[in-house]
Amino acid sequence: MRVKPQAEKASCVNDFLDLARVRQGMRSDRELAEALQVGSPSVSGWRSGKIHPSPLTCMKLAQLAELPLGLVLGTICEANAPDEEEAAVWRKLAEESLAPRAGSRC
Repeated sequence: MRVKPQAEKASCVNDFLDLARVRQGMRSDRELAEALQVGSPSVSGWRSGKIHPSPLTCMKLAQLAELPLGLVLGTICEANAPDEEEAAVWRKLAEESLAPRAGSRC
């Protein structure tokens, strides 16, 4: 079982937070927190790796970052998975969200 260090867990969340801020033209984490409908302490906690966003917040973050939900949710949940077996499930979700869909009718 490989448990990711806190710094590594925070890194993926920080990348998504930074991308959301850039893509939405936000100048601060406070603006980002407002857009995500959370308090500034939540964003600070995510950045430090002490806590991680809920699935609902991952959905909002994916929208702001203009990324597939599966990528954001899968990446964040993989980083926080309790064991490698669960991490593999989340990793697969993230990878599949980026794969082109053959025969997609959407």
